[in-house]
Amino acid sequence: MRYALAAILFVGSITLGCGKPPKQAEAPDVMKGGDVDMAAEEVGAKPATAEELAAKEAKTKVDCCVNCLEGLSKDRSGDSPDKIPCADFTAQLNPLCLEFFRSHPIKASECK
Repeated sequence: MRYALAAILFVGSITLGCGKPPKQAEAPDVMKGGDVDMAAEEVGAKPATAEELAAKEAKTKVDCCVNCLEGLSKDRSGDSPDKIPCADFTAQLNPLCLEFFRSHPIKASECK
């Protein structure tokens, strides 16, 4: 009987000590504030205007034409400049100019 009473007390103490597990804190709902933008203000780069793009392309053309004319001065093919595309002077062109002349086919005679 003593053992039965001890067993009941033991099981009762375990049951009382092991109630419901503690509740975890819930994560805050990020959408609770509605569709509010979290950024205070835009800090990214602003898109270039058409005039800025045209000016940049014109400057690139002038700089790359200098490379094209250097290549023309070293050309030993004997072809006339109006038949030689600037993209053919790969040894004298920097990579930016090579890409420029591939996307904008220009003959060596057009560079002045």
